[in-house]
Amino acid sequence: MLRRWGIWSLTAAAICACGPADGAREASHEAQTALIPEAVFSDDALGSIVDLAPVGDRLVGLDALLDPSVHVFDRVSLRRLGSYGRTGDGPGEFKDPEQIVPGAPNSPDEVWILDGVHQRLTRLSLDEIEAGQVVDPQTLPMDGPNAGSLVQVPDGRWFAGGWITEGRIARYHADRSYDRTILGFPPDAEAPGMTLLQAYESRVVADPAGHRLAAATLLGGLLEIFDYDGVPTARAAVPDPFPPSWVQGRSRGGRAVMSVGAETRYGFTDLAATRRYLYGLFSGGRVMQDGTPWATHEVQVFTWEGEYVKTLYLDRTAQAIAVDASDAWLYASGPAPSPWVARFRLPGPAHE
Repeated sequence: MLRRWGIWSLTAAAICACGPADGAREASHEAQTALIPEAVFSDDALGSIVDLAPVGDRLVGLDALLDPSVHVFDRVSLRRLGSYGRTGDGPGEFKDPEQIVPGAPNSPDEVWILDGVHQRLTRLSLDEIEAGQVVDPQTLPMDGPNAGSLVQVPDGRWFAGGWITEGRIARYHADRSYDRTILGFPPDAEAPGMTLLQAYESRVVADPAGHRLAAATLLGGLLEIFDYDGVPTARAAVPDPFPPSWVQGRSRGGRAVMSVGAETRYGFTDLAATRRYLYGLFSGGRVMQDGTPWATHEVQVFTWEGEYVKTLYLDRTAQAIAVDASDAWLYASGPAPSPWVARFRLPGPAHE
């Protein structure tokens, strides 16, 4: 379930000097022309915006740190139009808000918020949030493995990354009941207990045109493309590919779990999709590195056939991205120096 918060807490407690490779990456970033935002909204009350979604003429941001949790912005000016959410266990309340899932194309007012701890979806009306009068939000449970990264495809089914039973991606029926795991671990990856579920945690997105999914690994340089049955169609030509690295650990109860090691690195910390491209927010930073190694300037662009197109560099380090359907605008959020949301104009339609 893209449990970046659990890993970030480890980062804050450990300091590790950057190796030569990290310094080389920073120098490479500085040599590139950075994209400059055309609009920025910054406010300490945002907390930490960990997910973004364009919905109609609005942009929705999800705060995993403070109340309120859901912020609605105008997509052009980024003026905040309204906010909603409070911590709790009741209907419409959140303990671990993780992701925004836009409603159906014919419901531009609707979003669903995935809560990781409660394993449930809450339906919200953006019109009601903007008016400051949210009425009886609908809350529905998920069934099956712990869903984290969640997407609904045109035929109504749901697919999720997270801590998935015996694999990386789970398939759910339209009523959110669990069907089966469709994408397993690499055949050469072996470890006991929960280890592989945590090491290969992935973000999943869907091709808006249908029939294809993509999964990007949080702690690895892996981006894979496959169909709704989990049959691989391509592995993206990632410029810096690497498998997850970890130290075998044990929970207090003695269960085998993944433990962060000195070589553990962040790979893709977010993933966005349009009909034409996949956009991967790529870090490469070591988890135990001081600072905010999950936040990055770098957005790698790929086709749905896995071809590497180019790397875009933002003028600030981001932790979440979203792209509009026309591939004209990229939205991003970041934690420093003050929490912000920004809108960047992308290069031409083919990213010349």
